[in-house]
Order: sequence, then structure tokens, then C-alpha cells
Amino acid sequence: MKYEFLPHARKRMAERTISRKLVIDALRFPTKISSNRQGRQLIKKLYTGKRGVKRLLLVVIEVASDVIRIITVIDTSKVGKYL
Repeated sequence: MKYEFLPHARKRMAERTISRKLVIDALRFPTKISSNRQGRQLIKKLYTGKRGVKRLLLVVIEVASDVIRIITVIDTSKVGKYL
């Protein structure tokens, strides 16, 4: 599968200093996956951030034939709220 990072996702990754490697790791080894009616999926990845703090990465994607389109990326410390 190919990964296509849409401009909005690239912008959010730059603003939030989220690496491409972390996003791809979330797609390969998600903690939880949910989907919506528009055909998008929400990938949730629990990971340990700087200073050993638990964090949650949220990645919104669309799957089209052989391409995974990354729509947006969010990183939060509010693990209990979203997981």
C-alpha cells in the first residue's frame, strides 16, 4: 500500500511536530480502529511520548484501491477521553 499525505495532514504534522514514521507506525500497528458513514477511518495509536508520558495519536484516513490517504493527524494527552 502507498501512503498519500494530504496538505492538511502535512500542515498539522508540522505544527504538532509529528513524524511521518510515527503516523505510518500507527497505521501498521493501531491500538483501535473505527469508521464513519463517509467511508473514513479513525486510527488510534497509544504510545509513550517524551518524558515517558502516555499519548494518543489520532489519524483520519480514506482507503482508495491501493492508496491510503491521510486526511489529518492529531496528537493528544487526553487518552481517556478518546480511547
